[in-house]
Amino acid sequence: MNFRKIQKVVIITALLASLFAVPAAKSYADSKIILGYYTADSTKAFRQFHTYMNQISTDTFNTDRNGNLVGNVPRQDVSYANSVDVLPYALVSNFGANEWDSNIAHEVLTNSKVKNKLIKNMLSLVKKNKYKGINIDFEAVSPKDRKAMTTFVEEVSKTMKANKLLTMVSVPAKSSDDSSDDWTGAYDYEALGKAADFIQVMTYDEHGVWGDPGSVASAPWIESSLKFAIDYIPSKKVLMGIPEYGNDWNLSDPANKSNSLVMWRDIPELIATTGATPVRDEASGSMYFNYTDSDGSEHVVWYEDETSIKNKTQYTQRYWLAGVSVYAMGMEDQKFWEAISSGLE
Repeated sequence: MNFRKIQKVVIITALLASLFAVPAAKSYADSKIILGYYTADSTKAFRQFHTYMNQISTDTFNTDRNGNLVGNVPRQDVSYANSVDVLPYALVSNFGANEWDSNIAHEVLTNSKVKNKLIKNMLSLVKKNKYKGINIDFEAVSPKDRKAMTTFVEEVSKTMKANKLLTMVSVPAKSSDDSSDDWTGAYDYEALGKAADFIQVMTYDEHGVWGDPGSVASAPWIESSLKFAIDYIPSKKVLMGIPEYGNDWNLSDPANKSNSLVMWRDIPELIATTGATPVRDEASGSMYFNYTDSDGSEHVVWYEDETSIKNKTQYTQRYWLAGVSVYAMGMEDQKFWEAISSGLE
């Protein structure tokens, strides 16, 4: 269902809801997927905040170039997820020794023997450890592997469906389809959307510590990305991403070597200790502040606050999405989850 079709459905749904006096907003919010990404630092946060979510994806596995899975199953937390009705996915990525590895992706996508081995290992991982599905997170895939990426997802999804399991694919956000783009060109939204059960659009890292300062996820950028996504993928399959972090740029370091990520829960303390005055950027809806560090260096920090998290989460309703995903548990506090919940009301 694309956005233009959605507008008609929304109008009809609203009329029916008013006729039968159904509390539409509440039932609508209750049906949304709220997925938390789980890393090695997420155990405490998951136990503390699990009631705010209904799915998790454990970001604890990589594939090597031979189709072997590298990583560990957080067995206690996967078991706990199942016991509290939080659906668990096993995430498998192509992250290498220090960064996303396009060579690993190329090998497992194009070598049929390696690909089949990886799919077999993924199925075994999910079944043996009581996951409910697989989350494919291949990033920095070469544009020349676009067709191979689609075929891989189709084959994974077919295998998972045959075993009554789900397939989710994480994709970079984009607002146009340039098949030659080094970062986004490998992802055929329409084909991936047909094959997978869900597409998790990574609507974060619009600006990162590797580049110039700016919003991690500005409102116009998110909306542009979502509008593009639902033109090619049924909206009921799309999850939008929300970051649990901001970024601190050292403006006195032109080489961008000392910039750093700042966890959501650490931002209030940074504001207090530096005496900074946060300002909302009206264009992006995000917050920023400047401060001078003890070594004399000038910094700027961009982040999301409770208001912007709530406002941006509301896009799940505006565009009739499957839900929202947050990256990554362990960087937040309860106010973050309260903002997510408010955006779904």
